[in-house]
Order: sequence, then C-alpha cells, then structure tokens
Amino acid sequence: MVEVLVTVFDIMHEPYRWYFPALGLAFCALGIALSFYHRHATSWRNRLVPRFMAGFGLFWTVLVFLGTFPEWIAGRWALENGTAAVVEGPVENFVPMPEEGHAEESFTVHGVPFHYSDFNMTSAFRNTRSHGGPIRAGVHVRIHYRGNAILKLEISKE
Repeated sequence: MVEVLVTVFDIMHEPYRWYFPALGLAFCALGIALSFYHRHATSWRNRLVPRFMAGFGLFWTVLVFLGTFPEWIAGRWALENGTAAVVEGPVENFVPMPEEGHAEESFTVHGVPFHYSDFNMTSAFRNTRSHGGPIRAGVHVRIHYRGNAILKLEISKE
C-alpha cells in the first residue's frame, strides 16, 4: 500500500519571522524617546537607562537577525537546489514536549535524530505535539532537513 503524504511544513512557503528581531527595535525606539525626554536631566540614571535600552534593543535586533535570517536563507537554498538530506519512515523514539514546556520534543526516523521546541528561535519546523503539532509515535513521515533543522515535513494522510 502506497502512503499518501501531506505537506504540513515547508520553509519555502514560510515568510521570514521578522517580528522576533523587531522586538529589539521597540526597545530602541523607547530608549531614544526617553533619551530626548530626559535630555536635560541631571540624574545619571535618567541619562544612562534610556541609552542602555536603546543599545540593548539594537544589540538584540542584530543578534537575533544574524541568528535566524541566514538559517532561513540556507534552508530555502538547500530545498531549492536539492542539497537537503531526506529521510522517510515511521517516527520512532518519540518524546513529546511536556504541556508545561521547558523541554524539547525529540524523535528519530531510521536512526536520524530530530529535536525542537516551540520556544526555539528558528525558521525551521518547531511545532510540538503539546501545542497542536502533527508528529506522533509511529506516523509515517518524509523529512527534508539540514543539520537538525526540519525544512520540509510530509506526514501520511490518515
């Protein structure tokens, strides 16, 4: 019997998650606004805290962008050019993330290990079972991946 696979995740159809690095821009803007508001302040705290906020916001934005955007581009490139590795078979050794979080979900397919969490900063698949994710023990999957990043996930239709 031939398994009918349904694509449940494909990085090619996922826009870059810009909102996470952009959170730092909110701190930047707030820090700059407070700097102007307190520009004639005599207290070191009223002068330093807004500058620290703006600096931290800029640092956050750059750090998170450099940590996620290249992964998104590389994942799309690997799928587009056929350089992503592929594994197909039943999900084995499935360990779901607990409802309260603070752990990664993990499983293997023909000995290839995968682990992820809803709380990871990644452009790859990260939807755990406890948050409505589709992976469960024994389900037949085809995974296109690069390293540990799941770039495309196909699951057998029930």
